[in-house]
Amino acid sequence: MQAIADNIRELGYYPFHLPLGLKLNERSSTKSPCIRCDTFDGYPCLVGAKADAEVNAIRPTREAYSNFTLLTNAKVLRLHTSESGREITGVETDIAGERHWFTSDIVVVACGSINSAVLLLRSANDKHLNGLANSSDQVGRNFMKHVETAIVSLHLDINHANFQKTIAVNDFYWGEPDFPYPMGMVQNTGNVLADMMPAEAPPLMAPLVKLLPHQERHLLAERSVGWWLQTEDLPDPNNRIRVVDDKIHVDYTANNNEAAYRLVHRWTSVLKSISRAAQHVLPFSLYPRSHLPEQAVAHQCGTCRFGTDSKTSVLDLNCRTHDVENLYVVDGSFFPSNAGVNPTLTIMANTLRVGDYLAQKLK
Repeated sequence: MQAIADNIRELGYYPFHLPLGLKLNERSSTKSPCIRCDTFDGYPCLVGAKADAEVNAIRPTREAYSNFTLLTNAKVLRLHTSESGREITGVETDIAGERHWFTSDIVVVACGSINSAVLLLRSANDKHLNGLANSSDQVGRNFMKHVETAIVSLHLDINHANFQKTIAVNDFYWGEPDFPYPMGMVQNTGNVLADMMPAEAPPLMAPLVKLLPHQERHLLAERSVGWWLQTEDLPDPNNRIRVVDDKIHVDYTANNNEAAYRLVHRWTSVLKSISRAAQHVLPFSLYPRSHLPEQAVAHQCGTCRFGTDSKTSVLDLNCRTHDVENLYVVDGSFFPSNAGVNPTLTIMANTLRVGDYLAQKLK
């Protein structure tokens, strides 16, 4: 992986270390729980080495504060309002098959962009006929999830790195001379594993890959480097979340495809240049690719956009709903537009910002 990064730099680009949020500090005297396994990407970490919400936030909070309660196996069914429709007066839940109600001065929704919209739509009442906090008809609309492509570069040489998700490149984020629009970000995927290949192979290759025995798939996997390309999709009111007869519908048509295709072709040309320039590293290469379908809804955002105009947005700039005074939405729903990068850090930063605002408000 270092050789690949060096060759990308020799071509005039600026690869950088991909921030992964792993508890791996090699300059610290404290032993890291990370064991550098080959399944860290896309799998739960069994040794607590991922700096995720559970490890870094929920567990320490449970230990430090007696007034914090986490309920598991619980599903929020509906939000109920006062007769005026301006305040949330009850949160109806199903906990282990039993119905429970909760009340609070402030209710914060953070179900993810899809399910936050679903909860508001399912909470329609006489004062909110089109769904809770939906006088703008924007709840569920402008759903975004990135235009995503996976590329696997296959080589003759074995890639001995079992910790491959290390390189990121943003040189094409703002386009190129003849295309002055954002094209997106390039980064490694986690290791390509033999058992993953039948499900993730491109459509034209999938039938062949499925026929290969595990050992042959393993030979391919250990000679591969995975690349993940993501381009921002644009807010479109017709890309939306709907609830019909209590079933969730995701209406999504990919847009901004020209930028995404340009990024794919540009990065493939970079990989080919590396292969030609460094025969000792990448003597032979193939580049099968797979565009991720609608089912891939990671990086979801939009659906409850924030703004200053209650006619065109669901939330105000502090992420409080325009229509309901004590209801806030603080997940990725608030995004009015997308970026070409993982939205998680922006979601976290905004949540801290809203938390500070609420703490001050409660004083």
